[in-house]
Amino acid sequence: MVIRMNKLDRQAYLIIKEYSSRLAKRGYITAHGGNISIRSGNIVWITRHAASLENLRPEDIVRIYIDRPTGHDLIASTEAPIHLRIYRETQNLAVLHAHPPYSVVLSFFYDEIIPYDSEAYHVLRKVPIVEGSPGSEELAYKVANALKSHHAVIVRAHGVFTASKFVDIAYQYMCMVEHSAEIIYHVELFKTTHRKFIKPRIF
Repeated sequence: MVIRMNKLDRQAYLIIKEYSSRLAKRGYITAHGGNISIRSGNIVWITRHAASLENLRPEDIVRIYIDRPTGHDLIASTEAPIHLRIYRETQNLAVLHAHPPYSVVLSFFYDEIIPYDSEAYHVLRKVPIVEGSPGSEELAYKVANALKSHHAVIVRAHGVFTASKFVDIAYQYMCMVEHSAEIIYHVELFKTTHRKFIKPRIF
């Protein structure tokens, strides 16, 4: 756990706190759910296990390493193995994990999400859906593999992982996935009124 913060630790804390707050305000996390990490070289700063992203404190940020274990690994988020695998297998430098409700709802009915709205379709194209136990090596493999060719991946009945070289872009992907999922939810619900569905020309 980072107690005496150096300049890099402080910067990492402020960045993670900012985007934790944004996720909380959007309702993408609940209580102690969700986690965020950023990477610089072989160092990864990640939220602590059971930390409240709604009100993140400096002691809620843990510094771990890509290439070696530390005692801090034990108190890092339970999803830390997934974050580390993403960093080892991709060029991304920021990973966000949240539980946005519409994305989770759709995960019970789809194996992949193809956005209906033009902006999300243009950027995301497709969001795969995978399964696995939270924090497991199996899920780490599936999520990292999906993020090699996609900006986001949904874990069925669990939540969304997004990754980018920039934390603000990873956050944009998270918002885009959930916004698209909400649109799909309402479109499919509206189809039950038996009105004609006009398929966009983008598909």
